[in-house]
Amino acid sequence: MKQSIWHRIYSRICILEVFCGMILTGLVLQNHNRIFGLNEKSKEVIAQASDDTDYGYRRYENRIALTFDDGPAAETTEELLEGLKERGVHATFFFIGESAQKHPEIVQKAQQEGHLIGNHTYSHVQLENCSIEAARREIVQTNEVMEQITGVIPKYIRPPYGDYSNQLLSEVNMIPVLWSIDPKDWERTDVSNMVREIVSDAKDGDIILFHDIYKTSVVAALEVVDILQDRGYVFVTVDELLLD
Repeated sequence: MKQSIWHRIYSRICILEVFCGMILTGLVLQNHNRIFGLNEKSKEVIAQASDDTDYGYRRYENRIALTFDDGPAAETTEELLEGLKERGVHATFFFIGESAQKHPEIVQKAQQEGHLIGNHTYSHVQLENCSIEAARREIVQTNEVMEQITGVIPKYIRPPYGDYSNQLLSEVNMIPVLWSIDPKDWERTDVSNMVREIVSDAKDGDIILFHDIYKTSVVAALEVVDILQDRGYVFVTVDELLLD
């Protein structure tokens, strides 16, 4: 009788462990989808790339992606590129189409130095507030600008404000990339606090959002790189984080 009771207790504990494991796996995958803003097409890409890596978790070890929006800007983006080059770091730049047309030499330099170039629409519009056709033009026009400058059509897009629809992205065949750490650098100039918050929150697989049009953002980003590199982190472009 006692053996039967203990057997039932043990069975229930095992069931509980399995149930908790399922919940934890679901939460991790949900967070992954939130960061990359995944549509069904990009989920399939991840599934194919993750067959031998425990749903891709191992590839995140000690890896962080540094990303920059709203550039290029004449002074600040140039300064940032120099700082990243000195540190041997590659980042992802989501450039605005009309800004890229004004500073094609900066876009070329970013690509030549190993950074990934993404799409941030032509005029920084909130895509959800546009018609599908108008939003599509914003994206396609930017891709055309980037192809003219670099010879490469971007595959990744960061929709301004993180707003987009799966219908739109399926039409333009692009992968959306959001973020997991947002220091809101566009509304603050307190570099020290910004850096402290980022490095205290940073973990494997994070995507950090900055804007390379602000001097304080450039200073903060390079300080973050110095601190996290000392902790053993490696900075990669978002495509490496997603598919390697």
